[in-house]
Amino acid sequence: METHENFFEGCLFFNTNTFSRTLLKIAEKEFEHLKLSPAHASLLLLVYDTPGISPKELSRLLNLTPSTITRFVDALEKKKLLKRDAKGKSTQISPSQTGLEIKEAVALAYKQLILKYTSLLGAQTADQLSFSILSANKKISEFLDRNE
Repeated sequence: METHENFFEGCLFFNTNTFSRTLLKIAEKEFEHLKLSPAHASLLLLVYDTPGISPKELSRLLNLTPSTITRFVDALEKKKLLKRDAKGKSTQISPSQTGLEIKEAVALAYKQLILKYTSLLGAQTADQLSFSILSANKKISEFLDRNE
């Protein structure tokens, strides 16, 4: 009979979730001084790179539901880091002046995060994991899209 430990060792679902939670702890420390969650920082980076981006595009790029994007934008708008501009029926999200003032700090925190996990895992392992997970996620997402 297989032990629980042996079962979990070979379970992609369990191991990716555990890894994600562990990596999140490291990421939270990197963004703590900015009083930002790693998820909010990711959204900010996209907005910095694409001022005027739509919530729908943010949802697609971050693989988050529209309601989650709305909550994130609401929170970042409350912190005065983002602004929304309504253009007819569409909304555009851009960084505010305050948001632009922390742009370099957000990018540096992200860079520090990448350097930290790369140092812990080794560059080759970090790159291979990232690309393997990206590829697997695409395959599973395509399956879900076809079967919804």
